[in-house]
Amino acid sequence: MNGADAVVFRGRRRARACGTHGRRFGLRFLGLEIDPERNSNIEGDGDVSTSGATTRTLVVRAREDVEVAREVRRVLSAAG
Repeated sequence: MNGADAVVFRGRRRARACGTHGRRFGLRFLGLEIDPERNSNIEGDGDVSTSGATTRTLVVRAREDVEVAREVRRVLSAAG
């Protein structure tokens, strides 16, 4: 595959997973480098990579509650 263009996280553990939170190992070998300021200040979806990262680190906010509500509505509508 010749590497990755981006890795997407939905939770808060991205700094730890990337090895930028006091850990020696992590996903830095993939080219992931997180900008601590961007990571701390992100409020929605976005890119928290440093400018020199070879692989982008993206954040996508998961909204499981919305998906559950949609599915419940669908099931209840089908039940009549």
